[in-house]
Amino acid sequence: MAVALGTLAAATLLACGTDAVGVDSCRKIEQARCENAPSCGIDLSTPVHRGDTPERNVAECIRFYDDACLHGLVAPADPGAIAVQACVDAINTGDCTVVKNPEKSAACAFLNPTPTTTDAGDGG
Repeated sequence: MAVALGTLAAATLLACGTDAVGVDSCRKIEQARCENAPSCGIDLSTPVHRGDTPERNVAECIRFYDDACLHGLVAPADPGAIAVQACVDAINTGDCTVVKNPEKSAACAFLNPTPTTTDAGDGG
């Protein structure tokens, strides 16, 4: 999970700036991932924190993403409560693949950064 969470964190950090989009949405999604990580055998010992109980690891994971999500989602707009809940439901009811990489689930597809396009001009 450290790698998977790191990947999402890196993508989340790319959304730096003062115009963070979907901070609460990010927090809800990451909370679901943190809560489901232990049942998937995902190591939550990083970032380093005190205590080593599963409950403490989950709490610290959530705490980490409370701050990390201040950068928002890599999305042009907040996907909205219904889409976020569908993503959280997919994480809660799906298999460990969804917990590790929710962006690969159709319900969480909005987590994929929108590709930037380069205008090639009018070809003239």
